[in-house]
Amino acid sequence: MIETDRDLFVRELRELYHIERELEELQSGLAEAATDEELEEFFMAHSEATTEQIGRIEPLFDAIEAEPAPVKNPALEGLRTDREEIIDDLNDPVLGDIVETELGRGIERLEITKLETLLTLADRMNLPEEIVDPLETTKAEAENGLAEVRELTA
Repeated sequence: MIETDRDLFVRELRELYHIERELEELQSGLAEAATDEELEEFFMAHSEATTEQIGRIEPLFDAIEAEPAPVKNPALEGLRTDREEIIDDLNDPVLGDIVETELGRGIERLEITKLETLLTLADRMNLPEEIVDPLETTKAEAENGLAEVRELTA
Protein backbone atom coordinates (compact mmCIF):
# COMPACT_ATOMS: atom_id res chain seq x y z
CA MET A 1 0.00 0.00 0.00
CA ILE A 2 1.28 3.44 -0.92
CA GLU A 3 0.65 5.85 1.95
CA THR A 4 3.60 8.23 1.90
CA ASP A 5 5.95 10.06 -0.46
CA ARG A 6 8.59 7.48 0.46
CA ASP A 7 6.30 4.58 -0.43
CA LEU A 8 5.65 6.09 -3.85
CA PHE A 9 9.34 6.92 -4.32
CA VAL A 10 10.33 3.31 -3.60
CA ARG A 11 7.69 1.98 -5.97
CA GLU A 12 8.70 4.36 -8.77
CA LEU A 13 12.38 3.56 -8.26
CA ARG A 14 11.65 -0.16 -8.42
CA GLU A 15 9.66 0.38 -11.61
CA LEU A 16 12.46 2.44 -13.18
CA TYR A 17 14.97 -0.23 -12.20
CA HIS A 18 12.82 -2.93 -13.79
CA ILE A 19 12.45 -0.84 -16.97
CA GLU A 20 16.22 -0.40 -17.20
CA ARG A 21 16.83 -4.12 -16.67
CA GLU A 22 14.33 -4.97 -19.41
CA LEU A 23 15.94 -2.44 -21.74
CA GLU A 24 19.37 -3.89 -21.18
CA GLU A 25 18.16 -7.08 -22.90
CA LEU A 26 15.90 -5.41 -25.45
CA GLN A 27 18.43 -2.99 -26.92
CA SER A 28 20.88 -5.59 -28.15
CA GLY A 29 18.00 -7.26 -30.02
CA LEU A 30 16.99 -3.92 -31.50
CA ALA A 31 20.57 -3.31 -32.65
CA GLU A 32 20.65 -6.70 -34.36
CA ALA A 33 17.31 -6.06 -36.09
CA ALA A 34 18.30 -2.63 -37.42
CA THR A 35 19.13 -2.37 -41.11
CA ASP A 36 20.45 1.19 -40.74
CA GLU A 37 24.02 1.36 -39.42
CA GLU A 38 23.41 4.57 -37.44
CA LEU A 39 20.38 3.04 -35.77
CA GLU A 40 22.34 -0.10 -34.94
CA GLU A 41 25.10 2.04 -33.39
CA PHE A 42 22.53 4.04 -31.44
CA PHE A 43 21.02 0.94 -29.84
CA MET A 44 24.45 -0.56 -29.08
CA ALA A 45 25.63 2.67 -27.43
CA HIS A 46 22.36 3.02 -25.59
CA SER A 47 22.67 -0.54 -24.30
CA GLU A 48 26.02 0.39 -22.73
CA ALA A 49 24.49 3.57 -21.26
CA THR A 50 21.64 1.52 -19.81
CA THR A 51 24.12 -0.75 -18.05
CA GLU A 52 25.75 2.35 -16.54
CA GLN A 53 22.33 3.68 -15.49
CA ILE A 54 21.54 0.41 -13.72
CA GLY A 55 24.84 0.72 -11.90
CA ARG A 56 23.85 4.22 -10.87
CA ILE A 57 20.35 3.23 -9.72
CA GLU A 58 21.24 0.11 -7.69
CA PRO A 59 23.06 1.98 -4.88
CA LEU A 60 20.00 4.20 -4.40
CA PHE A 61 18.14 1.26 -2.90
CA ASP A 62 20.77 0.99 -0.14
CA ALA A 63 20.64 4.75 0.39
CA ILE A 64 16.88 4.63 0.99
CA GLU A 65 16.99 1.27 2.79
CA ALA A 66 14.78 -0.58 0.31
CA GLU A 67 15.08 -3.74 -1.76
CA PRO A 68 15.17 -3.52 -5.58
CA ALA A 69 12.10 -5.72 -6.09
CA PRO A 70 10.84 -5.66 -9.67
CA VAL A 71 7.69 -3.71 -10.53
CA LYS A 72 6.51 -4.28 -14.08
CA ASN A 73 5.57 -1.30 -16.19
CA PRO A 74 2.46 -1.83 -18.33
CA ALA A 75 3.49 1.03 -20.66
CA LEU A 76 6.77 -0.71 -21.50
CA GLU A 77 4.95 -3.99 -22.03
CA GLY A 78 2.52 -2.22 -24.35
CA LEU A 79 5.33 -0.64 -26.36
CA ARG A 80 7.03 -4.01 -26.74
CA THR A 81 3.82 -5.81 -27.72
CA ASP A 82 2.94 -3.13 -30.27
CA ARG A 83 6.42 -3.37 -31.78
CA GLU A 84 6.27 -7.17 -32.00
CA GLU A 85 2.87 -7.14 -33.68
CA ILE A 86 3.96 -4.59 -36.27
CA ILE A 87 7.33 -6.28 -36.94
CA ASP A 88 5.56 -9.60 -37.51
CA ASP A 89 3.44 -7.97 -40.25
CA LEU A 90 6.27 -6.18 -42.09
CA ASN A 91 7.50 -7.34 -45.46
CA ASP A 92 10.17 -4.64 -45.81
CA PRO A 93 12.94 -4.80 -43.14
CA VAL A 94 13.74 -1.12 -43.69
CA LEU A 95 10.28 -0.27 -42.38
CA GLY A 96 11.34 -2.11 -39.25
CA ASP A 97 13.87 0.66 -38.59
CA ILE A 98 11.01 3.14 -38.36
CA VAL A 99 9.21 0.88 -35.90
CA GLU A 100 12.41 0.44 -33.86
CA THR A 101 12.97 4.20 -33.65
CA GLU A 102 9.35 4.65 -32.58
CA LEU A 103 9.99 2.18 -29.77
CA GLY A 104 13.22 4.03 -28.89
CA ARG A 105 11.38 7.34 -28.61
CA GLY A 106 8.65 5.77 -26.49
CA ILE A 107 11.16 4.19 -24.14
CA GLU A 108 13.10 7.42 -23.68
CA ARG A 109 9.89 9.32 -22.93
CA LEU A 110 8.87 6.65 -20.43
CA GLU A 111 12.23 6.87 -18.66
CA ILE A 112 12.07 10.68 -18.57
CA THR A 113 8.58 10.60 -17.09
CA LYS A 114 9.60 8.14 -14.36
CA LEU A 115 12.68 10.20 -13.55
CA GLU A 116 10.67 13.42 -13.38
CA THR A 117 8.32 11.77 -10.88
CA LEU A 118 11.25 10.50 -8.81
CA LEU A 119 12.89 13.93 -8.81
CA THR A 120 9.62 15.59 -7.77
CA LEU A 121 9.29 13.15 -4.89
CA ALA A 122 12.96 13.54 -3.96
CA ASP A 123 12.42 17.29 -3.75
CA ARG A 124 9.26 16.88 -1.63
CA MET A 125 11.17 14.50 0.67
CA ASN A 126 14.25 16.72 0.78
CA LEU A 127 16.46 13.77 -0.19
CA PRO A 128 20.24 14.27 -0.23
CA GLU A 129 22.36 14.89 -3.32
CA GLU A 130 23.68 11.31 -3.22
CA ILE A 131 20.17 10.25 -4.31
CA VAL A 132 19.18 13.25 -6.44
CA ASP A 133 22.38 13.56 -8.51
CA PRO A 134 22.27 10.05 -10.03
CA LEU A 135 18.62 10.58 -10.93
CA GLU A 136 19.38 13.92 -12.58
CA THR A 137 22.31 12.42 -14.50
CA THR A 138 20.14 9.55 -15.71
CA LYS A 139 17.38 11.97 -16.74
CA ALA A 140 19.85 14.07 -18.74
CA GLU A 141 21.07 10.92 -20.49
CA ALA A 142 17.50 9.91 -21.34
CA GLU A 143 16.81 13.39 -22.74
CA ASN A 144 19.96 13.15 -24.85
CA GLY A 145 18.91 9.68 -26.01
CA LEU A 146 15.53 11.05 -27.08
CA ALA A 147 17.21 13.85 -29.03
CA GLU A 148 19.54 11.33 -30.72
CA VAL A 149 16.76 8.96 -31.76
CA ARG A 150 14.74 11.91 -33.07
CA GLU A 151 17.68 12.88 -35.28
CA LEU A 152 17.79 9.36 -36.71
CA THR A 153 14.22 9.72 -37.94
CA ALA A 154 14.51 13.27 -39.24
